[in-house]
Amino acid sequence: MLCPNCGTRTTNEHKFCRNCGMNLEPVARALAAHLSLGGAAAAAAAREAERLAVRRMASGLIAGVVVVLFGVLLMALLPGKGFKVLGVAAAFIGLVAALVSVLSPMLSAGRAGRQAPPPALDGAAAPTGRRLHGRAFEPVSSVTDHTTELLGVEVEDRKSRE
Repeated sequence: MLCPNCGTRTTNEHKFCRNCGMNLEPVARALAAHLSLGGAAAAAAAREAERLAVRRMASGLIAGVVVVLFGVLLMALLPGKGFKVLGVAAAFIGLVAALVSVLSPMLSAGRAGRQAPPPALDGAAAPTGRRLHGRAFEPVSSVTDHTTELLGVEVEDRKSRE
């Protein structure tokens, strides 16, 4: 396992990273849960989650249609302006509930599809805590490097003027 903070290779038994001190217990639990799901079990869990989402969407849509029909029946069968207003409100609420129950899973599935996949926790990724080998950059001279040279020139220049 790699430390997610500094990239140092550790074992699953370590509680803290030996390099940066990060708490590794949550990472070890997440890795154990990730590795405990096999390929077939993960596919079955994904199918079950999709089936549950379709059930929720269908039940929300049916409930919305029932509320819309209730509102229409209120407007059509009962006389009076108050019942008509109540019927319109019920129909509007039912329409909004039906739309939300259909559009909400679609939007969340779209967001999940756009997100980048999480980084691999099994050590397959390259370590990130390494330093560059050799000198990658030329050293930049300091502002004060040439000032001492100039002091010597100024002193000689004063002596020559006197």
